[in-house]
Amino acid sequence: MDMEIDSRVIGVTYSVCAAMLLVSVGCYVVRHTGSGKAPPMPRGKVSIAGFGLIDAIGISIFAGFYVLSWIASLMVEEQKELGEMGNLPALLLSQLAFQLFQIVIVLGLLFWRMNLAAAFGLVWRRWVLVFLAPLVVVMIWALMGVLEVVGYFDWISELVDGDLKQDAVRLLAENNDPMTLGAMALVACWGAPLAEEVVFRGYIYAAMKRFSNIPVAVIFTGILFGAVHMNLAALLPLTILGIFLALAYEYTGSLWAPIAIHFCFNSATTVSQMIMKLNPELLEQIEQNAAYFGFG
Repeated sequence: MDMEIDSRVIGVTYSVCAAMLLVSVGCYVVRHTGSGKAPPMPRGKVSIAGFGLIDAIGISIFAGFYVLSWIASLMVEEQKELGEMGNLPALLLSQLAFQLFQIVIVLGLLFWRMNLAAAFGLVWRRWVLVFLAPLVVVMIWALMGVLEVVGYFDWISELVDGDLKQDAVRLLAENNDPMTLGAMALVACWGAPLAEEVVFRGYIYAAMKRFSNIPVAVIFTGILFGAVHMNLAALLPLTILGIFLALAYEYTGSLWAPIAIHFCFNSATTVSQMIMKLNPELLEQIEQNAAYFGFG
């Protein structure tokens, strides 16, 4: 892949996120800090009670980590792909441990300010709605199919050189080690949905909603979610996925909803790649689309 184009677009995306955060926090400070300028009461189904200016630092810490990871990847002259690294099961399990560590960070930032079960909507009486998650994934994939029809992915292919697949998708397609495949499935289907939903929707979305409003928070978390996966072909599809996940959280008021959608989305990619491994001539179009959509 042409890293110059790839890095330029990802860099611009991070810059857009930084500008959105600065403007939102600046407007919040002007409007709602000082005597007689109490911030508005929580609105919508996702509670923002307990969030405040300190969470601008929290968002910056998470965003800063993702940016530094991206910069570090650019500074490595001969960056190895995931499949070329040794002891992959251990590497993937360490990634799972880091995903769990991110959850711990969010809990540490919030537990002393709010009831987390209530804030995240974990006690959810409408839990039956999680069974609609596969339908939402079908809708998302249909939108990705529209991008394919209008030539979006062909256009991306013309801009860059090389394989457009995410490393994780390529690893599933090419690796035959059972332990590696099992660890990859665990990270993609369980670790990522839990960790990324707690961080992006549970924390970053709610904090941005406090500083701005629902549309800005939805768009911000969607763009940032797409950028952190550091893949140009997946940037727009995963941004759309991130927007869907934020809307699902806001509509239901429970973090279980985006977790379920995220789980189904990543599991669909995993299953499609496994099917292709068993029968390479089957579902060729699914393999192509899964490579574009990747993992969230």
